[in-house]
Amino acid sequence: MIKKHVMVGALMALSSTAAGASDVSPEDMVIKLFDAMRAGNGGAIREMVVADARLDRLKPDGTLQQGTFERWISWVDTQEDGDADEQVFGVKTLSASPELATVWAPFELTYKGKFVGCGINQFTLAKSKDGWKFLYGIDMHHDGDCAEFKKEIMK
Repeated sequence: MIKKHVMVGALMALSSTAAGASDVSPEDMVIKLFDAMRAGNGGAIREMVVADARLDRLKPDGTLQQGTFERWISWVDTQEDGDADEQVFGVKTLSASPELATVWAPFELTYKGKFVGCGINQFTLAKSKDGWKFLYGIDMHHDGDCAEFKKEIMK
């Protein structure tokens, strides 16, 4: 579980938005995140994420597998360019203010040329003087037909 003081500290550090901050949108950040994953560039991802950010997975049985962006970043660093290809589609910001956004990003995942599956990501981002940063992420894989899943999302 995220310690309250860690989250409060992260939000306080990110809460002051200075003039001239990047005009990159939260949706753009999600695209950049997966571009860096495709490139096997964990360092680029690390720059987009606040320290100690959580990255969890909701499993099909309803249990929560807790993780961190850092653990995922370490895995990304072991990948060759193009190995892990997570393509997002129908990306939507469902809740936004000038400094806080929640982004839903459905995905299809291919690993080393083989289709792995699909699902949905949800990210919480905050904007600082340096631009948007990821505070939290969670994903859930879809257990059914991915073509139907994508068709429903794209309606």
